[in-house]
Amino acid sequence: MGRDMETKKGTVGVKELEELLKRLPGVLSARMVINNWGAIEEIHVLATTERHPKQIVRDVESSLAAKFGIALDHKKISIAQLTDTEKTLPDVRLKLENVKVSADTSRSRYDIEISLLSNMDPDDRFIGRMMGPAARSQTVRLAGMATLDAINQATNSQVNFALEDVRSVEMGSRRLMVALVLLVNADGEEEVLVGGAVVKGDPLDAAVKACLDATNRRIGMLYQRPKRERRTDINGKAEVSEEDIS
Repeated sequence: MGRDMETKKGTVGVKELEELLKRLPGVLSARMVINNWGAIEEIHVLATTERHPKQIVRDVESSLAAKFGIALDHKKISIAQLTDTEKTLPDVRLKLENVKVSADTSRSRYDIEISLLSNMDPDDRFIGRMMGPAARSQTVRLAGMATLDAINQATNSQVNFALEDVRSVEMGSRRLMVALVLLVNADGEEEVLVGGAVVKGDPLDAAVKACLDATNRRIGMLYQRPKRERRTDINGKAEVSEEDIS
């Protein structure tokens, strides 16, 4: 531990390699064993049962080859999986901090900004933005898309949350907001997530909370702390066409 390795792309620390592997989907921890010549002898990975061990092995091989040019024999990678992940994963939750809507009347566009906070640290803030047509019928969907934009900043880059649909429904005497979200992994495999929230006031708030309800159960194994510059730096606006949100 702590030693450096010479790779095709320069010198890299073992800790940096292990941190890369810990960002892979389903990986809880990773440890490398380095021999006296500075080569990888073994890699031990502790993972959830979210993915098949062969998929995790391929991810380990691919990530090391792509980022550092390290060619690794798969026989050197051992995978141990935990079935009771709820006791080992941090109870991470994202919550709504603020919804901001501004209108660009010259272009007939709405700009919706969603700010989320993490229960892990009050300074962990994620801001998502989405812009689209200035139509009331579209604002709920824009809010959902902006929410997932923020959530994707809080999770492992090997996965992506995408909004399938969000809409209000009547159940009994209640008005509910229901969100249908897709969790897409690096292999293009999809998992369908559903969340809901009671509409008590602003439907945009309910749309955000419905998306959070759908995704928060997965955040524990996917969460990564933000880079501090991300808290105040919004990397532009995502432009959405009429077709994207219809």
